[in-house]
Amino acid sequence: MSLSVIENIQAQRSSLSPTERKAADYVLKHTFQVVDFTVKDLAMASDVSEATVIRMCQHLGYKGYWPFRISLSKELVKYQDQRNVSEGNSVGDIFREYSRTMLNLAENVDQEVVYEAVALLRRCEQVHLIAAGNTTPLIEHMAFRFGRLGVKCSFSGIAEYFMNQINLAGQDDVVLAISQSGMTKSIIDGAVLAKQRNLKVIVITAYKNSALAELADYVVEAKGDFTRFDFYKKYNHLCEMAVAEMLLDVLEKDEKTQTIIQEKDTVGLEILSDMKL
Repeated sequence: MSLSVIENIQAQRSSLSPTERKAADYVLKHTFQVVDFTVKDLAMASDVSEATVIRMCQHLGYKGYWPFRISLSKELVKYQDQRNVSEGNSVGDIFREYSRTMLNLAENVDQEVVYEAVALLRRCEQVHLIAAGNTTPLIEHMAFRFGRLGVKCSFSGIAEYFMNQINLAGQDDVVLAISQSGMTKSIIDGAVLAKQRNLKVIVITAYKNSALAELADYVVEAKGDFTRFDFYKKYNHLCEMAVAEMLLDVLEKDEKTQTIIQEKDTVGLEILSDMKL
């Protein structure tokens, strides 16, 4: 399967120059507007020169801006057609689509990265979970499950709070960030501070070549739907939720984690017994 324009940008983003990357990031964030832009419009909107926009297109494999825009427009039409069809699907079809997404995740996940990330989570002193906006409930759930597994953690979707927690973190702490786009500024700022503090960073994102992923020690890709054109138009956290649960389940099945859980369960039972007495 050949890459879509958006997939192509994500795959080659790290190889673009800083100014070309600004134009590329604008396309990712404002895809439906960009299809109507001239090269001058995109240059002005992304605050780069027209020559930079053209170079970006050429580096992505297009002869110039016009072929790039035509490809983008064709994919947008295809995406909208697929979306119109999917809106008429039955409940069963929707769940079958979820199943295909989960299978894509299973086939594309890097198991070595998962096990290394889990090993890091198991031996760290504390995990600092960071997210923003409507991704925040995911880290709240993860914090609850980490607690059940005996892993200390802090969590917040408020930048001022999690930046303070990262700034106060110990040398054996770990930062776990979730961002579907990998371009959320506050989360990137948190990862930058973590790297300045020499902390390990684990990232869950749909785009392994994003700005956030570039700062990570371990990137667990949460992308099971390769047909979506623009995640801002069809937005859900199914993949991030599945990847988060997978990491926690792998951690729970870890032998050393099991020992910790059993010890805590014994202590909990003793406390309950004392309370009954």
